Parts: sequence; C-alpha cells; structure tokens
Amino acid sequence: MLPSSTPPQARVLMVTEVLVVAGLNLDQLIRRVILGEQVTAAELAYFVVGVVLGALALLRRRFPARVATLTSVGIVLSVACSAVGFLVEPAAKIDGDPEIIALMLLVGAACHRLRPLLASVLAVVGGLAMAFAPVLRYGSSSTTLALAVMWALLWGGSVMVGLILRDSESRREAALAAARDRERLELARELHDLVAHHITGVVVRTQAAGVILADGPERELIKEIEHAGAEALGAVRRLVMMLRSPGHGSPVAADDLVEAVTTAVGDDESVTVRLAPGLAHLSVTPETVSTVHRVVLESLTNVRKHAPEAREVTVSVEPTENQRHLTIEVRNDGLRPGRVRRAPGGYGLIGMGERIAALDGTLSAGEHGERCWRVLAELPLPAARPAEGGAAR
Repeated sequence: MLPSSTPPQARVLMVTEVLVVAGLNLDQLIRRVILGEQVTAAELAYFVVGVVLGALALLRRRFPARVATLTSVGIVLSVACSAVGFLVEPAAKIDGDPEIIALMLLVGAACHRLRPLLASVLAVVGGLAMAFAPVLRYGSSSTTLALAVMWALLWGGSVMVGLILRDSESRREAALAAARDRERLELARELHDLVAHHITGVVVRTQAAGVILADGPERELIKEIEHAGAEALGAVRRLVMMLRSPGHGSPVAADDLVEAVTTAVGDDESVTVRLAPGLAHLSVTPETVSTVHRVVLESLTNVRKHAPEAREVTVSVEPTENQRHLTIEVRNDGLRPGRVRRAPGGYGLIGMGERIAALDGTLSAGEHGERCWRVLAELPLPAARPAEGGAAR
C-alpha cells in the first residue's frame, strides 16, 4: 500500500504493475488448472517461481530500502529454477512471462536505487539469468534462441529505464540543492541590510549618549562602544560585498513593507495589489520585510513561467485580526482544468519554505477553487503594537 502523499503518476504505475503481473499469473492458472492442461513438475515450478517473483517485484515499492535483497532473492530463485529445469526436464513447454516481467522490474529498480557497484553486479547477473533461462529450460532450438534474444532485449530495456530514472532523480536532487544554495546566498547578501539596521541604531544611540555624558567618567567607555559598533558595521559590509554579484543592490529598505511588495510586483499592470490599511505603519522586523519581498517575487515568477495565460493575478498582504501574523497571498486563475501541478510549486518555493520556517512561519501552495492556484504564507509579527504614524520608524 502506497502512502497518501504518493504522486498520482506513481499510483497509476503501481496499479498497472499489479494488473500485469496478476493477469499473467492468472492466465497461467486458468490454462493449467481450470482448463485441465497437463502440468509437469518443471512447469509447476516455473509457475510458482513466477508468482513469487511477481510478489517480490510489487514489494519493492513498499520496501524501497530492501530493493537489493528483493532483487537478489528473485535472481537466485530464477537461476535455481533454470538449473532444476535443465537437470530434470530440459524440454518443458515454453512458459515464463510472469517471471521475466518481474525480473525486469527488479533489475530496473536495482539500477535506479542502489549504489553503482551493487547495481552493476545485480544488473549483470540478472541479465545472464534472463538471457540463458530459455536455453536451459526449453532446449537449444531456434525458438528458444529467439526467445533468449527477446528476453535479453527486455533486460536491456529495464536497465535503460532504471538508469533514466536514476539520472532524473539525481538531476532533481541537484536542482533542489542549487535552489537551497541560491536562497542561502541571497540571505547572506541581505545580511548587511538586516544587521546594519540594528547596529546603526546602537551606534547612533551611543553617539547621543556621548553627547549627553561628554563630561562624565563614562565618555571613554562610550567612545569604545561607538568604535566597536562602527568596526562591526564595516566588517559586515566588506564581507557581504564580497558575496554580492556585480550590480546587485539591496532591493528594498529594511523597514518598508509597502516598498517590499511594490518593488516585487514592479510595473506589471496585470497584477492587482491589495494592501491592508495601515500596512506602512505596521511594526515588522527587517527579515520579515525581505522575506515578504522574496515570497511575492518568487510567486509572480512562477505565475509568469507556469501560467502565462492567467487573466487575474492578485497579491494581498494584510495582518490577521489579532495582529500576530502577517498574511501574504498570491493567487492566479491560470490553472487549466485537468492540469497536474506540483506542490509546493517550484524549486524557488522550496527555498522560500525553508526561509519562512526559520522565522516560525508557514507556507502552502496548491489549487484553490476550480481554476485558481494560490501561494499562502504567514509570518509572525513582533509582540509590539503597530507604530503610530511614522514616528516609531
């Protein structure tokens, strides 16, 4: 039984495999038992091995960590059955479709999931077992030789499919790692804007204290604090400038939430922006501002890439009723009926999810209504109340 989070494509493949394996074995059972055909000991052994290998092939999805064991057991059973057939009854009636299909699935899974060396060994041994089985079991006639060639070709197809799936998975993991690295690099680039916002405040207050206490005994200590703060600010600036790409600048001010949204939207007139009243005076942290900017920017990028036919794109930013969370919602009506979309979107939103999770927020993306695709993020707000006017800023 597959987990509920399994993609629909995997469920379809699973059902197809069950129908094929069960159908082939049922065909053997009907012809040999129900229709009363004479069954020799070797043919009965081939039928039993086909049923067992079919079960092993289906179990590889339920136990992906045991693919090596399942494949090894399947190959050993097939080789043992061929050896028994060669010694006992080398001219049995040609049979073995369920077994060959099961071996194909097992060898393909080994090439897909196992380490290269182990996968190579199992693939070679499985190929030999599949290619020589007809000759050992049914003799060396022209029919069995042709069957051996066909089974060898099926083995080659299973290896090819397994390697394609392996390469696809490796590319996907590399893309995910690259998305995370880009997001972390972007966070490093924003480090100056966030840290400078706080260190500058410390330096300014220290300078003010120095003016007030100019004749006091604390003046030397205050000068040292001011000097240390200025050095820290300069060091952060130098380190972050090394990480910035040429021409890369700070996209938004560290404390301007409205600018963060409008800058991310840009000049796109097809986007409707809905900002809650008083949003400009809402007390937010600099990291929240930069995260809002990135979520809106990445969501709109995904809209342009995956739903260029969208007629209505809406960006909404507003605090919740209790003023404890900030809600960012980006929705579009470009989801065509029957179209399969990935969740949570693309690789960019995976990086966004990590950033939002670091701020104790939540991110979700998926279908919303009949044709709507929605990205919804919630970020916690500081406990302080919204600032009055612009004075607190």
